Amino acid sequence: MEFNLTNKKLIKSCKPILHELYVNFTRKYIDLFFYEKDIGFNKLDLSPLVEAGILKKAGNKFRANVQVFPLSGKFIATDFNYSAHRKIGKTYTTQENGVWGILPEETPVIAKKAIVNTGDIVLDLATGSGMIGIFCADKAKKVIVSDINPRAINYAEFNAILNGVENKMEFKIGNLFNPVKGMKFDLIIWNGPTVAVPETPEKYPVYSYGGMDGAEFTRKFIDNTFLYLKPKGKLQWYDCAVGTLEMPVTMEYLMKKWKDKKIKVDFNSLTSDPVSLQKSFEIYAKYNLEQPIFKTPLSCKPVTKKEEQKWHDWLKERGYTHFYYAFVEVRSNNKFEFKMNFPEKDIRTDRYLTRYWLWMSYPKILKMLKKCEDH
Repeated sequence: MEFNLTNKKLIKSCKPILHELYVNFTRKYIDLFFYEKDIGFNKLDLSPLVEAGILKKAGNKFRANVQVFPLSGKFIATDFNYSAHRKIGKTYTTQENGVWGILPEETPVIAKKAIVNTGDIVLDLATGSGMIGIFCADKAKKVIVSDINPRAINYAEFNAILNGVENKMEFKIGNLFNPVKGMKFDLIIWNGPTVAVPETPEKYPVYSYGGMDGAEFTRKFIDNTFLYLKPKGKLQWYDCAVGTLEMPVTMEYLMKKWKDKKIKVDFNSLTSDPVSLQKSFEIYAKYNLEQPIFKTPLSCKPVTKKEEQKWHDWLKERGYTHFYYAFVEVRSNNKFEFKMNFPEKDIRTDRYLTRYWLWMSYPKILKMLKKCEDH
């Protein structure tokens, strides 16, 4: 869908309704925006949510058009990664131009842990729903959000209006740094396309395809980002890529490209150790490849076993044996320093990307939402 952004007063009026629904009728909220159930409800006037496009009427009940993720008093509309109302047989489909749904251990964490200072000029690259930029706007002087996907920019602007920060934000459509040529930033932050998958980009949503090693977008970022960073500027991003037991490919590339820069790089892993590729493949096959049709594919179109095997062979030939999930922070320094930090216990508990909101129990969803608040 596309939000109509002309009636800002209407959009802003939705936030207190969402807040009351979430706080006082939590189960109804979860049924609507996490389980996609049609609900009957007359204890609140939900008509502004319908008029704004968040909900629609399904007979005499309400149905969510979008997921609305609650976090620290803010509400962020996204598409559903897997929709209960968008299936082919038993297969849950993804959208090629969809706006990436929020997972509990990715975007909410980096949004709340953004290393933004009061008065910063910030670029939120590959913004998607705009969540990171919206949280940065609490402190920043100005936030520019950009995305190659026009649908994402529409959602990001809607969410900025919904949360009352649209006057501190600009919204630009384009690939990587193309929309901000000639500009410099105090902080460049992003959670972009970093999913390692077979080399079939036409089969994957624009928000996820990271090439066969997950680093296609990240390498382009590393090549160009210092052209857009102020001398004392900061960088922060969600890093997901394959690698060896020692290091992911992204950090190998970074160390070669940036070894002469005066910066400190902290690679803060979200798992206590690298994640086994072999184990990941086994679990992925259990939930996807053993079905006659993929039940919950990452792709928009089915990936063949031949394409999947070609990818596995490519990884094996290069000696890649592990996945890495991390938040990377880069600050100015008097010399180049690089450190990989691993927690004692997993911060990212879903190591193998098998869980999604639709299949979580109600108590589990509440637990994950609380975990997001505690970051």
